[in-house]
Amino acid sequence: MTSKAIAIINCGSDKLPKIIDIVKHQGYNPINIELQDANRWNFAESTAVILSGGPHLFTDSQQKHDELMQSFQFLKHLEHPTLGICLGHQAIALTFGAEVYLGEERRTDDEIEITTPHPVFDNLPSRRFSEDHCEGIHPCDNMHVLAQSDYYSVEAFEIINRPFIGVQFHPETSGTAGSQLISNFLHWAEKQHSIT
Repeated sequence: MTSKAIAIINCGSDKLPKIIDIVKHQGYNPINIELQDANRWNFAESTAVILSGGPHLFTDSQQKHDELMQSFQFLKHLEHPTLGICLGHQAIALTFGAEVYLGEERRTDDEIEITTPHPVFDNLPSRRFSEDHCEGIHPCDNMHVLAQSDYYSVEAFEIINRPFIGVQFHPETSGTAGSQLISNFLHWAEKQHSIT
């Protein structure tokens, strides 16, 4: 097992302990970083970065949108493999040119349709994932859409020319399938990290 550091950006999610537990179980060293500290953080020693979800809406107001985006400025320069979950997914998307919108509230498990194969989806025992959101994204030219659902057309994406993955759903509360997805991301991240 490895003890490589995984930087976990805490965006205020009550699900954060589950992310930390999964990362630890995979043999990595989770480093908890508060969102307000992320712009000043040195990610040099991190193998990968995970952005948690959080109780914030980009669509609340223009001021809230701008304040949140200011907190995520570090994404513009980050080169490390990164997994954005829910709010983190939206922050990555917005950083690279997508738009966020207020959509249907989803607080249940939904079946995800994988539209583009990717290693993060390898060997999943199920494609049902926990949803806990009411915002979605409109894709941009800088991303490949990887998955959709009956309710949201972008459930997962990959940024072109940057090792960033976003998932609208919450793998950390999706049982074995979610743990497998996070494990897949960590293994994929190590491969990406060795290339850069």
